[in-house]
Amino acid sequence: MPASIGFILARMSRFDSCPRFPLCAFLCAIATWVVPGAAPAQQPSPAERASPLLSITFAAVTGDGVPVADLTAADVSVKLDGRSRPVRSLQLVSVSTASGGGSLLPPPFGSNAITTRGRSVLLVVDDESFVAGGEQALRQAAERLLSALSRADRIALVSIPHGGVNIAPTTDRTRIRTALATLVGRGDSRQTGSDLACRTRLTLETLAHQLRAVRAPDGPTVIAFLTAGLAAPRRDAPATMAPGMCELRLDTFRDVGDAAGRARAQFYLVPPIDIMSTGSVGRENIAGVGVRGSDNPVEGIEQLLAVTGGTLINLGAGDRTAFDRIVAESGSYYVATIEPQRSDRGRAHSLEVRVARGGVDVRGPRSITFVESEDRAGTASAPSPRDMLSTMAEFRDLPLRAAAYSSMEEPGGKIRVIVLAEPVEPGVKLASVMAALFDRDGKGVASWTAQADDLERAPVLGAVAAPSGAYRMRVAAIDATGRSGTADYDVDVDLARTGPLKISAILLGLSRSGSFVPKLQFEHEPVAIAYVEMMGAPPGARVAATLELSETANGPALISVPLTIESGGADRYVAKGSVAIGGIPPGDYAVRAMVGLEGHPMTRVVRTLRKVVPAAR
Repeated sequence: MPASIGFILARMSRFDSCPRFPLCAFLCAIATWVVPGAAPAQQPSPAERASPLLSITFAAVTGDGVPVADLTAADVSVKLDGRSRPVRSLQLVSVSTASGGGSLLPPPFGSNAITTRGRSVLLVVDDESFVAGGEQALRQAAERLLSALSRADRIALVSIPHGGVNIAPTTDRTRIRTALATLVGRGDSRQTGSDLACRTRLTLETLAHQLRAVRAPDGPTVIAFLTAGLAAPRRDAPATMAPGMCELRLDTFRDVGDAAGRARAQFYLVPPIDIMSTGSVGRENIAGVGVRGSDNPVEGIEQLLAVTGGTLINLGAGDRTAFDRIVAESGSYYVATIEPQRSDRGRAHSLEVRVARGGVDVRGPRSITFVESEDRAGTASAPSPRDMLSTMAEFRDLPLRAAAYSSMEEPGGKIRVIVLAEPVEPGVKLASVMAALFDRDGKGVASWTAQADDLERAPVLGAVAAPSGAYRMRVAAIDATGRSGTADYDVDVDLARTGPLKISAILLGLSRSGSFVPKLQFEHEPVAIAYVEMMGAPPGARVAATLELSETANGPALISVPLTIESGGADRYVAKGSVAIGGIPPGDYAVRAMVGLEGHPMTRVVRTLRKVVPAAR
């Protein structure tokens, strides 16, 4: 009975009735694909929206710094300029921590719930706030930070207010270590209250300048400001006189808060020394006490925390430093969306995000600016799928999952690539879907547009064809309410071989009503079905195949079962097998198809299976 994907597609026009064939419900969905330059098929019209939703990012953590991963839109309230704004959607985005180690499994699918672009960490050191001699603890803590960050995380290092060290965001840890070795405290233990106010004003102005240069990326931005003390707002002169030369206004603090909000930054203030033991600075004149303002260097820190929504964390030592806490807290963040209003863009707004759950702290700015460039497709209306394919920006209004699989060869030597996409949220109806493959240079190689019938299936399934090589696949979708989303997935388009036998990637799924149904993520299912295509075996040659489940790509098999091989006509075959997953704990597992052709060495194909805790209903 024919079962090969390529074989059935090639001969589908000869079949009168799909139900006669076991995988027909699956295969009918990929009968059409579009190559670059061809006119796209007519798409269904999703619900229109006047302009894109506005996004607000924040982190939610417990009192001990553990990220909270189960918030819903109903748990979160947002106020702009003191006015409540309904939360349209809420998505948790996790930061990929993959370091490239050989024991880690590749992700089973791409998702806009995971960002692979890494964090952007800016270390700003106020080196004139502390005297020389306390740098070693700072360097040791920073070393732990460098070790904990993933390869995708970028880190910048700047000393203020007069500079000396200025390392732009980089993944080169050696440059940061070298610069850290040159940092020394330049403070004066004899500074007066006016000296403190003058330094604070210059420091805050420089800090605001640094933050305004930060371009809010798709991943989280973390600002760690290291200072041992700041003056609070003060006149620096008796009330009967004009303000002194070191007047420090509240607006100077507010400018830093606005700049941090524009950068969408999680702001941390980390004293490099024990600020509680520094005491107050000396006054130069007793006149005007209670009028000029306090000279306590802690009060300026408290003022800065108030305008930025920042968090004060002591530097610490050993394996419990402030940077350990910061890395843990920035490992995931939420994206809340709200409907835009005409006056929202182009100016700073006060922002208040609250979580209606005890024991949860919010990490995020107290100010936010929605800039015109947030219309990421370059228009004033919501982006179309084609718009979303033409940019590297990530769209997260609609949580989405997507994956790609190498199937069989097409005429001309290209390989057919199966595309799967589905919304993360149950019950969501997709109204428009497009997918495209991009090569290493970012050039589009092939694309596909879902038809109305395709959108009735879950997951939505399509196909493109491309030469062998490494590609980035992007799927762009809009749901029935107008929300837009993208998911990116890196795929190696190639076929495994043993002798002349060519082997496709593994497709995982379930058996439902006699048909194979692809599945990207498993929950409570007792069994997963693995499906593999093969072609090119000589007539009469013996093919053996085994299916294994392991915790790692090269680890021992937890389960090993034979694959059933069926003829797909001519020199084509399909191998199917089931592996029991009901008893294994949630996590990522390697599914290995071990395939051998008589007279040739065994080869294997590996796919990652992800099992998660069932979502609460």
